[in-house]
Order: sequence, then C-alpha cells, then structure tokens
Amino acid sequence: MSSSSGLKLAETIKFVHRKLREEIKSGIDAETVWEQHCKDRNTLQEYAESMHLLATEHWEKLTATDPLTSRILWTRDSLRGYFHEGGLEKARLKNKTDHSPKDKIDFSSSRIKLLDVGSCYNPFSTFTEELDVLAVDLHPALDSVYQCDFLKVPLADKTVMTTSTGKEVESLAHNQFHCVVFSFLLEYLPTAAQRWTCCVKGEQLLMEEGLLIIITPDSKAAHANAPMMRSWRCALSSIGLERVRYEKLQHAHCMAFRKTGAGHQSTVDHNHLAQMIYIPQDFAKDSEDEEEEFHHFDRPNDDDLADAFALLPSFSDD
Repeated sequence: MSSSSGLKLAETIKFVHRKLREEIKSGIDAETVWEQHCKDRNTLQEYAESMHLLATEHWEKLTATDPLTSRILWTRDSLRGYFHEGGLEKARLKNKTDHSPKDKIDFSSSRIKLLDVGSCYNPFSTFTEELDVLAVDLHPALDSVYQCDFLKVPLADKTVMTTSTGKEVESLAHNQFHCVVFSFLLEYLPTAAQRWTCCVKGEQLLMEEGLLIIITPDSKAAHANAPMMRSWRCALSSIGLERVRYEKLQHAHCMAFRKTGAGHQSTVDHNHLAQMIYIPQDFAKDSEDEEEEFHHFDRPNDDDLADAFALLPSFSDD
C-alpha cells in the first residue's frame, strides 16, 4: 500500500472520530450521538473497511520490517509473560497477595480466553494454539467477528451469541475472560464517560487476576502525554485494576492492568473517575487538528518524566 493510500484511510477514520466529537460539542447528548452513529450503516461500513485495510495492508507490513511497532505482538508477548512465564507470580509477590492453592489459576495447560473488543478483523485469530478468542466489533469487517455494541451489551451469568440473523452477541458473562483487549478502541468514543463505561465493563468481565490490555495511539514522545497516562492509571486503580506493564511504542501507548479484586465499584465516584479517562482531543479548540492539540497539558514535572521514561517491558512496573 502506498503512503498516500494509507493517509487516505487514516483520514477516513479520523473524520468519523472528529464528527462524533463535534456533535457532542454542539450540545447533542452523548446517548443520541452514539445511537445515531450505530444506525449509520454506510459510515460504519466505510470505517470498518478503512480500518481493515489500514491494519492489514499497512500496519502488518510495518510489523514485518519492525516487529517492535506491533501492538498485536506486544499483546501476545504480554500474555505469554504474565500467564506462562512468571509475570503473574511476580505480581502476587510484589503485592504480597495471599492466594491459597485452590485459588491459584493455572494457565500452563489451557488456552487464554481473550475478548477482543473493537476487533474489526480478528487479528489474534492467528494464535489459536495459545488463545481462545471472542472477537467483537460494532461493525465487523470479517465473518469471524461477532457484532456487538460493547457500550450497550448486557453483562449476565453467561455469554450468549446468536447466528440466526447474523453473528451477534446478546450478552457477555461476568468473570469469564483471562484477558480483555481494548486496542485503538477508547479514542473512538467521543466522551470520557463512554470510555469509563468500557473500562468498568472490562473489569467486570475479567476473572480475578486477569489482564485488561489498553492500547491507544500516540506518535508523540513518551513524556508528551505522561499526565494523561498517569490519570488513566490512577482512575483504573480505583476499581482494582493495577498496571503491571507499560511500554511506549513508536505510535502507541501499550498498557496491561491486572484485576486485583481490591476495587469496590459501588463506593467510588464514577462521575469523577470518568473524567480522568480523557484524551487530548477532548480539549481541542479546533477539532480539525488532531496532532497538535496538546496545549491543554502543563509541561511534565519530574514525576511525569520519570514515569514516562520508566518504560520497562517486563512485569515490574511501579
């Protein structure tokens, strides 16, 4: 794929993001904006096709020449390290978690149950020997992905999927998954409250000690958005999601959060915490400019710089 083709596809994706944010800023309530968006089949189709092509024709070729840029390989490496190579035990020792033998989860002989939200084209399907994947998306690009509006899908005692009128998810089960992945998902949503809803649901779907993987695009230097990453980390820790891995790739922040069971969602201020899951575009004066709108943030202080440059890929993040 030529660079011009890649830029055109990226602009299609960014246009949808801008449109949603502009509608929110115009005064339309978030519920209405999202409902209308979900009904716009033409836009959803164009978005899905653009994301699919951009990922498979551009990002995967980049991965072949520079594997360190791949968010998919980063996620796979994180899962291996945590579940099979001692990361989970290190996290337990670090936090002095007292687990009796019957409570310990043994992943050595089973596939990792992974929910890939906003999957589009099911990129983790190539790792079937390691992963048991349920891929869901608002408008799937491939038949292997189930249709699901993650913001609206109910959580229940069991996961229910139908194929009578297409592959759709009717409900998702609490505490079912070893891993939930939000890769380039949260920035799609136009409000911090919607992003927070996704994070809360992700925590509820995880087994205890499971991982929530969050990957968000950012081509800036690591320290440029250190305050934002600190804010996300603080909010998620309030509901028992402890960050155990963080790495800044060339074009993305990659984070792994461990469900500790220490959070008490009924006692936290969700309205306040939701506002902590912000992105730079929430404060942009000119919604057409997605790359330069970082003036909202103060210059990083010493703590922010230390946090940003402590990019250890092992499971020893402070």
